[in-house]
Amino acid sequence: MTSARLRDASLSRLSALRGELRQAGAAAYLATDAVEVSYLSNFGGHDSYLFVPARGRPTLITDFRYAEDAASDAPHIALCLRKESLVAEVVRLAKRLAGPLAFNSDTLTCATRKRLVEQLGAGGVMELPGVVTRLRMHKDATEVAAITSALAITQAAWADFLKRLRVGLTETRLAAELEYAFRCHGADGPAYPTICAIGPSASRPHARPGSRRLRADSLLLCDFGATVGGYCCDLTRMVFLARIRPEVRRAYQAVLEAQLAAIAVAAPGVRAVDVDAAARNVLTHYGYGQAFGHGTGHGFGREVHEPPSISPKAADLVLEPGMVITIEPGVYLPGRFGIRIEDDVLITDSGRRVLSSLPKALDDVLLKI
Repeated sequence: MTSARLRDASLSRLSALRGELRQAGAAAYLATDAVEVSYLSNFGGHDSYLFVPARGRPTLITDFRYAEDAASDAPHIALCLRKESLVAEVVRLAKRLAGPLAFNSDTLTCATRKRLVEQLGAGGVMELPGVVTRLRMHKDATEVAAITSALAITQAAWADFLKRLRVGLTETRLAAELEYAFRCHGADGPAYPTICAIGPSASRPHARPGSRRLRADSLLLCDFGATVGGYCCDLTRMVFLARIRPEVRRAYQAVLEAQLAAIAVAAPGVRAVDVDAAARNVLTHYGYGQAFGHGTGHGFGREVHEPPSISPKAADLVLEPGMVITIEPGVYLPGRFGIRIEDDVLITDSGRRVLSSLPKALDDVLLKI
């Protein structure tokens, strides 16, 4: 991705935020969360705030450690290398405003909020939760390109990982092998701690890799994804060694049909709860309704879990073009096994595009080593 395209994407996001600020009657917005700062500015450092006036040039407040990074990542944004605390620098900028300073009450700490109120007065600040979160739900072309790059690396790493599988490897070793493959293919790192769960461990949706070893008749669940250019991907695939027991085969077929049903429904204008219901109805038909306890999917981007939520609780959410979501139904039978299949899906103007392409037919996930 060229620096010019990243700059243009940042400028577009800042322009959209300014429109929201003017509509809300805020004179400026203070981004304190590292994810919001990077989304709006393209700056990849930490311990920094972004001050965005409703009119005028934004200011990145950082320190000496990030001076060169800020100049490289965000040359279109004014740079303030702080000599005082972050809050003191914010107050200095905010006192020039003819209106309140908005902030995200979902991420600003109570201590920082208290200090801002003390310095600016109660009328000098205003809560504006979710304004950047709503912008982030709709991925622009640069974000989709970054996610696609993360997927390409992740899928190449998966192919290498399958060649390294050996009977006797522990879950911890398997997770390390997969994350090593990410790095070898050019990833910045894993998007989240890799899950490699063998047999009964797979009944835990967020299993932590442990000492359980791969056997000749094992079932292996892997939940994995790389980060590239600040953006994640999120996939889950099953691997079966030797034969597949009939009860496992039936559960896998149910999950695969549920996933395909949910993908087929996902489109602009469709309610998130209806996508969830498409998967849940298939699993209920197979008798696994009570074995599926989480939502069918979620958004992702700079973080692996972002809005929107594809679940029974998302009653008011309607899918829109630009949203990138996972579709990941599962069946979990405690103490026995778990099955999950997960792909990444872009909602387009006319439907959906599945961005990931790893094989998932039952014959394709049976591996003989």
